[in-house]
Formats: sequence, structure tokens, C-alpha cells
Amino acid sequence: MVGMDVVQASNTALVQSQPLVAVFFGGTSGIGHYTLRALATAEATNGKGFRAYIVGRNAKAAEEIIAECHGIYPQGQIKFVQTDDISLIQEVDQVCAEIIQLEEEQNQDPRIDYLMLSQGGPIFLPRKDTKEGIDVTMSLMYYSRMRAIMKLLPLLLKSTLPAKVVSVYAAGLEDKLYLDDLSLRDLSHYSYSQARSHMIYMHTLFMETLAEQHRGKLSLIHIFPGLVLGPGFDKQDMPPWFKLLWRWIFVPVLAPFVTVPPTECGDRMLSLASPRYPPRAVNFSETQEEAAVGTDGTHGSGVYSLSQKGETNYNNKAYQKIDKDEMRQRVWEHTMSAFGAIEAGKVFTD
Repeated sequence: MVGMDVVQASNTALVQSQPLVAVFFGGTSGIGHYTLRALATAEATNGKGFRAYIVGRNAKAAEEIIAECHGIYPQGQIKFVQTDDISLIQEVDQVCAEIIQLEEEQNQDPRIDYLMLSQGGPIFLPRKDTKEGIDVTMSLMYYSRMRAIMKLLPLLLKSTLPAKVVSVYAAGLEDKLYLDDLSLRDLSHYSYSQARSHMIYMHTLFMETLAEQHRGKLSLIHIFPGLVLGPGFDKQDMPPWFKLLWRWIFVPVLAPFVTVPPTECGDRMLSLASPRYPPRAVNFSETQEEAAVGTDGTHGSGVYSLSQKGETNYNNKAYQKIDKDEMRQRVWEHTMSAFGAIEAGKVFTD
């Protein structure tokens, strides 16, 4: 377990190292909000300043979050980038283009040091495809996130940290994988828990390809944050039975014992930008014994599957059941095929 004293020391060192540039997809509520607030709080003590972009639907919530963070650290530069439906790949492209334009036109050193992807989606509901041909839940939790990384790569690769990408979801909970149905088109395969398993596998395999392509430049983290209370659990796209159980049983009875406080969560998410989670080394023989263990079983592999306490929770047994090299290539090709079809104005059907 990474203790909170280590977390806080790491955050202090981070904000004192250089001005930071951060982007938060899903930043108008929940973990994105808590992490931005943690950044403002850390900056308030001898930080060197930051600029941040919040991506989300709710302009009113964004205004309130920006006001809150300015109250903590008035010098922080925060911009809201609005989107109507981030489950659509073409809308992700538009948002990323706007962020790149804002960053390049208004700053002499355009870059992104920290990218958080925490956009949420419906759970425990039947499959529902977007007009682009991807299941809504799978797009929000996987495809739209990987697309954001790909589109923002030009700025991520300019970071001097180097850049950290944090995807907040369900790392370590891999189960079954349908090797020939990654999209889960066969409805007999589809359930939320099965979709979750696929999305976790695909996170790891796609990220490992990126880490290899960009050695020394890009660190990618998939983390299970624990149960963190936030407005997402009261969304209209949750099943009625889930809302009732959540509101009347879980929150009043169990929450005090099993949830992670928002402030602790935000601090921990920010601390993932520390040198403990470095990119894959440029030199194959270079050792990084002080780094966390990555998804290939070595220290400092560049991709990290983490628990809420910042320790590895890599599900080695799950990956022993597949040919990882083959599936890494198949997931990459599948994902890039989806992006290519949608970019060309087609509906993805594979």
C-alpha cells in the first residue's frame, strides 16, 4: 500500500517541479472533480501553477467546480470544453481538436502532462449501440478513452514529466474473454459484467502497444479506484433496482465501511503522476527497480494495473489463459479499425 504520507509528499514534489497542464475527461463530477481539486490544493502550497481543461456535458457543474478551485488557488487557469455525447468517437475528435487549438494558440509551451479519463456510462443495462456502431457503455469506458489518447498524443509527447495517462475504471477484474467477438456483437455473450471484462483486457493490451511505441515518453495507468461516492450513481441511466439498493441500503448502511473518501481519492489519483510509475525505458537493459511493477511483470514497464492504494493488481492468471502477444495485436487492429471506419463516416460493424 502506498501510504497517504507518500501520496502527499509526491503531490507536493509534483507541483513544485514545473507548471502543470492537465486534461480531465469526465471532469464535471466525481473522481475527475476530486482530482482537479487535489491539484488546486497542492498548488496552493508553493506550486508553480497549472492550466487545466475540463471535458463534460454539464456547464453549470463545470462553473461551480472552476469557482471552487479558484477559491483554493486563484492563479489556476481552468477552461471548460463542452460535449453533448462523449460516447461518440467523432465528438471525441472535436473535443480533442478544441483542446489542442486552445493549448497551442494561447501558450508558448503547448503540452499535456496529465490526462485523466473517467467518463462514466450506463451499467447493468442491455446492449445499446451508438449511431457509430459501438455499444454505449463500451465506448464510454474503452473506445472513447483510447481515441482521446490517440488524438492528444501530439501534446502528450511534448510533456517533460513525462506524460501520465490515467484511465479510471476496473483494473484487475478481468474474467472471460471472447477472442473472436471483442465487440460482443453476439447478444448471448453480452452482459455488463462481460463487457467490463472485455474493456479491462483491451485497456491493458492497447496501452502496452502504446507504451512500446513511445518508450520514455508515455506512462499509462488503468486503476480501480475503489468505491467512491459521487453523483454518477444517481444518474437516470441506471436501472431502478440499482438506484434503490444504492440509495436505501448501500449508502446508509455499508458506505461508511467500504468507500474511499473523495479527498483521499483525489490525492491518490494526482499522485499517479509521480516517478513511481515511469514510462517504459528507452534502453532495453535499463533497470528501474524503484518503479512500480507493470503489466509485464517487470518494474517500470510503462503500463500499470493498479488498486485503489496505488499497488499493482495485475491479474496474471487471466492473461496466462491467452496468447498475450497475439491478442495485443488483435486488440490494436480491432480498435484502430473502429476508429478508421468511424472517421470515414461509416458505421463500425466488426
